[in-house]
Amino acid sequence: MDKLKPAIKKYWNWRSASFGCDADKSIAIAQQWQRVVDGLVADVTGKRALDIGTGTGQLAIYLARAGFSVTAVDLSEKMITKAGEYAQTHHLDIDFQVQDAERLSFAENTFDVVVARNLLWTLPHPDRALTEWRRVMKPGGRLIVSDGLWYNTTWKRIHRLVLKTLMDYCLKRRCTGLRFFWTYASLQKKLPFYEGISLDGAVELLQAARFKTIQPHPASCFAIHPYGKTPGKRPAVFFLATATR
Repeated sequence: MDKLKPAIKKYWNWRSASFGCDADKSIAIAQQWQRVVDGLVADVTGKRALDIGTGTGQLAIYLARAGFSVTAVDLSEKMITKAGEYAQTHHLDIDFQVQDAERLSFAENTFDVVVARNLLWTLPHPDRALTEWRRVMKPGGRLIVSDGLWYNTTWKRIHRLVLKTLMDYCLKRRCTGLRFFWTYASLQKKLPFYEGISLDGAVELLQAARFKTIQPHPASCFAIHPYGKTPGKRPAVFFLATATR
């Protein structure tokens, strides 16, 4: 395993306890994600799907509801546990596994659809990851990837971090911002897209990994911003794109 991964895994294991789901932002956000996913996979002929960096299992849930046989992976064991529990509450049978997004164990030509959301920014080798995702896709298979510019500028915003940490602790008795800072402060220079990734940056990665038919989908397909709204905080610049092998 990459020497950066234990620290990343440790953070997301801790974060799993409070990470939440789309419906925690609003039922409307969850419903619009389901509609968007349904539309993006409506014309796919096969029914095997892989959700990479599944977190609490959101995209895996949407794909299962769309009729796919879904496998979902994440580096964090506790995220996988939480995702499995969440899927059970929806009476969905999804195969959750602990795996590294940059080193998948699946055979070539396995999946008809591969999805990844909010993952590229925290990968040490996103180029390697996309090559790996393409490897496990069937010829003509569809990749759905979304991410955003997060404005993660750790060392430039220490004063904001201190204020946010105090507010989080006083209002919610949690220290997410501080824990994120201490984890990623030593990692940020080794993560190419730590501050987030733009659509143009993602397209360049997809082209380098030899994906075809790269198609951006306008954020306007979401009536509500996919990341929700946090008072006083600028929302990340969201993008969604599809590509084929």
